[in-house]
Amino acid sequence: MNIICKRLVSLYHPNGSSVKKHTHNGHELVYCLEGKGSAGIEDKRYGFSSGNFYITRRGTLHSEAVREGTRIIYFYFEAPAELVCEGMFADYEGTVLSLVNKLKTEADTNEVFKEEMTECLIKTVLIETARIKENGRPTLNSVLQYINENIEKDIDFRALAEKLHYSYERFRHLFKEHTGMSPHQYLITQRLEKAKFLLKLDSGASLTEISYNCGFSSSSHFAKAFRSKEGMSPSEYLNRNKS
Repeated sequence: MNIICKRLVSLYHPNGSSVKKHTHNGHELVYCLEGKGSAGIEDKRYGFSSGNFYITRRGTLHSEAVREGTRIIYFYFEAPAELVCEGMFADYEGTVLSLVNKLKTEADTNEVFKEEMTECLIKTVLIETARIKENGRPTLNSVLQYINENIEKDIDFRALAEKLHYSYERFRHLFKEHTGMSPHQYLITQRLEKAKFLLKLDSGASLTEISYNCGFSSSSHFAKAFRSKEGMSPSEYLNRNKS
């Protein structure tokens, strides 16, 4: 069987919607970009949120219910069934979304070797899905990497736990067991480590600018957290490292 992209569409559900059990004459990948919902695949029910996707094979009974303000990509394709892993998956690194976006771009162009590129991209999506299934949930090390790369942003740990199909209590317990800190404590610690690095890097840097670059809501919030952790103000730390 050839590997073919049959249709790829992004839909926004402003008022939520539900679809009763049905099948397709082809495989389907459903990727949640924003919002929350649930999917029934045969006799199993899965919750999903942004960053989750599920795949059903040709002929598999499935249903879907989404909440308000949910944006989803629906991707229908042909491929040998043995390459298609069925189920719900967490695209923690965003790898599958990147490939799906490339497929959409490819579908909208008439570049040379379009069919060959489409086949390669679909194969890669299926390989990445198989690896996610083989490896299970992302390791806590990959969660730490995500936090370290996004410390200046507001991180919703409850949403992160839900994406990984953990309860927040279980996620927090595993996180503390792994790091010795709660997720929030770890985030503050990493923000302060970055701030210390920036203070050493540029002695003339604005404390207000450093506080915002490290994810603190204000310079006073930054100063309070810094003193609590280091036993001195950022200015005192800066002066001590000058001499």
